[in-house]
Order: sequence, then structure tokens, then C-alpha cells
Amino acid sequence: MSRSGGLPYHLKALLYRKSLWRVHEQATRSFLERWNPSEKELILIGPSGGYSIPVGWLAHFDRISAYEPDLLARKIFERRHGMKPDWRGRFFPFGKPGALKAFSGSAVLFSNLLGQIEIRNVRKLGAWLEEELQGLTWASFHDALSGYGIDFDTEDAGRERALLPVMKRWIHVRNPGVGRIEVLSHEAPDLFASFKNLQYSYWQWTLTPGHTFLTEGVFPGKVSVPEDESC
Repeated sequence: MSRSGGLPYHLKALLYRKSLWRVHEQATRSFLERWNPSEKELILIGPSGGYSIPVGWLAHFDRISAYEPDLLARKIFERRHGMKPDWRGRFFPFGKPGALKAFSGSAVLFSNLLGQIEIRNVRKLGAWLEEELQGLTWASFHDALSGYGIDFDTEDAGRERALLPVMKRWIHVRNPGVGRIEVLSHEAPDLFASFKNLQYSYWQWTLTPGHTFLTEGVFPGKVSVPEDESC
């Protein structure tokens, strides 16, 4: 079950997409261009209205299939991107054996979803993802932290996984002692704790003037093949 979305989210998009959300869209574009899948079919999981996905990026694919429960979001997605995905279903069957393996030959993108769904057992879902995603070209960007009255300074973020204590050092309180200060940790980053050879990106998303998110992007890194020392 999603913790966000619906009409309030679309109203925020109407108010802030062309202003506060612009930096997030640019950072997401950079992340997706780094990922750069070669597959010609994309499976989108939870894209909402496609606000985070840069317009034009989807033209890389010949076919796009998607899972999205919000029927209004589907219409907004189609209008924003000028195309209609193959809407496969409303809710993706997380935990079902073979649900992701069925997409062999396609690229899979979890679009700002994993930090917004209710995760009852992080270890179990993480193990399922690790098994199902083996051999697939995939990426996810999702909420890592969120808060009120704060910003996230990610200037020193590298391409390796940042643990929670490191993320906390990126927090900057805008007006100490004034107003509401709140920080929430999301479970999504822990889903990939046991994965090997992943590349990471971190950036800030200012959802509203008072509400800010730290976004984590992740995808499998390039596997380096050792040179044959006998040559």
C-alpha cells in the first residue's frame, strides 16, 4: 500500500513541478542517463504521473509497460509524456516468485516507489528483490530520508552506498530553534543492503517549501573483468 500519491500529490505537482521540482527532475535525468540501459522495452513500476521522469527520456524505448494504481496518474502520465504505456495492472505483485524474472530482456525501473510503500519485512522483501533481479537490467530511485525545516547537502556524496549516519551528516537545519523540525527514515535503502556491485546517487527533492526528501538512486555497476595475467 502506498503512503503517498492521490489528488494531494497531483495538486503539489501543479503548484511546484515547474519551480521547486525542477532540480529533482534534472538530477533524475542525470541518474537515468548514467544507468543508460540498452534494452528496448521498459517495465515501469509505480511512475504515478511521470513527474520525476524527464520528458523525452522514454523515447529511448520501443515499448513501455507499467504498473500504476492511480487511474488519474495514468492519464496525467499519458498527457505529460505524449504516449500510452501498456498498463499491465494496478499493483505490482511484490513477493510473488517469478514476478520480476518474467521480464528477462527488458529494463526494469522502480520509479520513486520503494520509499513510499509499506514494507512489513525489509529483510524478506530485500532477499526477494535480490533473487528476482539477478540477470536483469534494473534501477530504482526512492526516498531515503525526508523531513520538515531541513535541507540535504549531498555535495560530498559519492557513488557508493551511504549508511544512515552519513546521510544524517548531510542534514542542514534551515532555521535552528524556529518552526517545526522533523526527520523520517524510509526503509527503501535497506532493501539493497546485501546487494553487491551497485552504484549510488543522492540528491534532494524539495516537495513543498517546507517538506524535503533525500532521494537515493541505485543500479548495478559495471562488472570489471580481470585481465588474463598469462598473456
